[in-house]
Amino acid sequence: MRAEFDADLRELVARGLLHHDRQTNRYDLHPIVRRYAYDRLGGAEREAAHGQLRDYFAAVPPPERVQRLEDLAPVIELYHHTVRARQYDEARTLFRDRINRATYYQFGAYQLRIELLRALFPDGDPSTSSGQAALPRLKDKSAQAWTLNALANSYSLSGQPRRAVPLFEASNAIDEKRGNKVGVAIGLGAVAKVCYLQLGALQAAEANLRRQIALFREIKDESWEAVGHLELGRLLAYRGVFDEAEQHLAAAQEVLDEIGPEGTNFVSVVRAYRALRALLMGNVKAALEAARRALELADETAHAAYPFERDYVRAHWLLGAAHRANDDLDEADRHLSEALTRCRGINAVDREADILLDLARLRAATGEQDEALRLAQEALLITERSSYVLQGADVHLFLAQMALEDGDKETALEHAGEARRLATCDGPPDYTYKVAYDEAGALLQRIESG
Repeated sequence: MRAEFDADLRELVARGLLHHDRQTNRYDLHPIVRRYAYDRLGGAEREAAHGQLRDYFAAVPPPERVQRLEDLAPVIELYHHTVRARQYDEARTLFRDRINRATYYQFGAYQLRIELLRALFPDGDPSTSSGQAALPRLKDKSAQAWTLNALANSYSLSGQPRRAVPLFEASNAIDEKRGNKVGVAIGLGAVAKVCYLQLGALQAAEANLRRQIALFREIKDESWEAVGHLELGRLLAYRGVFDEAEQHLAAAQEVLDEIGPEGTNFVSVVRAYRALRALLMGNVKAALEAARRALELADETAHAAYPFERDYVRAHWLLGAAHRANDDLDEADRHLSEALTRCRGINAVDREADILLDLARLRAATGEQDEALRLAQEALLITERSSYVLQGADVHLFLAQMALEDGDKETALEHAGEARRLATCDGPPDYTYKVAYDEAGALLQRIESG
């Protein structure tokens, strides 16, 4: 009997109907065969089959420490079968407890998260529903809000902030109705930092962050209040309100340092934002110091908990940008190349254009004009596809400067005008991307007067 079974297996493998991974000694049906067999099952039979498979994968022990995305394969299989058995609440709990943190913080597997979470919305695409987002098929309202928020974050960080906005707003509406101040505050901050700010809606972003801080102060959650100060400090730096930005960043750092890298990765983030503020102000020395510390604290957090890959992307980018501004071109190249490799490794689209632009500036500084132009145009495509307003303003400014150096005033005027339009955001005097707005205005005046 065993010999016949083995012979049948070998024949199926030889015909290409069954795949055999010899390293793991696992078998898998050819996708067409699997689909044919699956389609022949009735609804009840499908649910029963997925129920049996769910029980099988539930018995697979979890790894002691997740070090690679592949380590999650058994639990992801378990999740798929739980969803297909229509056990949506159980699937959501499984995602929250065993998939969420690693895919979000450790690996930045945003597209995978979107695919997994979308399965909890069998009634329609939640990000394109007319009027309001469709809701996940979950019994508990808090679970619905959590799922909407998790999916929104995944969309925004994969370069789709417009698809994220209705999800964040639907999540916040649920928490508002439930009187869940913590959920409301977290949601307000999330949509502000990863959607409104990226899209240039500075006034809405600031209103959200100030309300977030007030809510956390009201419920006496000092650590989350610090995160609100952190994000408000970054926004104010973009607005050019540098003194107030420093006050908020300092307030955030004081609290976050008490928690330490053992308890939060935001100890690295706050230094990165201080580096960003310093770069916007033209204070290269302060930028270098803050960015170096951001990278050190990313390492400390990795050792204390696990690596937060986005923190490494951010720290290497800002350290590379600071070295470029300081004419340390070899060091700039090293850090910016590392940032781009890590960024693409986790598909962190929201940071890629910034890194490409600083690489373009670096290539221009070393006389590689064609490569600088190629990198800048690649960055521009990302900003246009993802509607990244602030990054788009920066890229258009760089392209205007390149065109002017080449004596192409018409192209320079076009790019400078677009940079000024994007940097206007919600409008002067208070809600522009200040540095880019002023620089674009000066460049336009220079072109038109020349």
